[in-house]
Amino acid sequence: MSKVRLVAHPAALVGESVRMDGHDVLMLDPPNRRLLRWSTVDGSLRDTLLSIPIWSLGMLPDGSWAGAGEEGFCLIDVRTGAITAGPPAPLGPGCRFNDMTVDACGGLWVGSMHRGLLSGKGGLYYAPRLDAPVMQVADGLGVANGMAFTDGGATLLVVDTLSRTLLAYARSGDAATLQEPVVVTDFLGVPGKPDGMTIAPDGAVWVAMWGGGCIVRLAGNGAVEQMVSIPAPHVGSLAFASDGHAYVSSSRARLSEAVLQANPDSGGLFRVSP
Repeated sequence: MSKVRLVAHPAALVGESVRMDGHDVLMLDPPNRRLLRWSTVDGSLRDTLLSIPIWSLGMLPDGSWAGAGEEGFCLIDVRTGAITAGPPAPLGPGCRFNDMTVDACGGLWVGSMHRGLLSGKGGLYYAPRLDAPVMQVADGLGVANGMAFTDGGATLLVVDTLSRTLLAYARSGDAATLQEPVVVTDFLGVPGKPDGMTIAPDGAVWVAMWGGGCIVRLAGNGAVEQMVSIPAPHVGSLAFASDGHAYVSSSRARLSEAVLQANPDSGGLFRVSP
């Protein structure tokens, strides 16, 4: 059985995009324009106010960081919070960027969503580098969320939160062209809706369940083979450290006072021991 422990409680309204930066854990609280950095060494928590909301982070091949702003990619200094914006994306009315990932060549990939959560308005976007024009490469999604490449970059996995599915898009080589998606799983029997997603060191896919209070590990055929409960209803994102520990974000958004009182650690960062 996995051991779950609260390691920091920044009271995040929306805890997003957990990433590892050396011995530190990064986490975003986009509505409040916060970049949080928690040290695994001394347990200190640094809270940096950003100039714009950043919804997700992705490490570039040179070790620098890209961010997904509401309407375009940017370069972000995760130490100081300094942001350099790239070109705006050709987003539809009422839409914004959401979760992102970076491929092995430094290409930037991001999902979008409608601010009013309208079905079919979300899509996927790509830019070969930060200063390059952003192009749309897929449409028809609900809320495009957790993203990661597998199969040596040949497959892009994308969570669609509204449809409660994990999708797999095949691509050829380093091309930006994606094939029609295949449903990997519909999370049958799992509480909540899929949100953030990551690939563990052993290659397994793990997904955070918003409203479900858990993270789940998926088998190669999409079946849920492990579920770990988190003491917060809204679990948004997760990442694995090199030592096998998982760090999991949670949110306080859309929770009543009664629910918050029953789940006081909501908005905190948790560590799951292997």
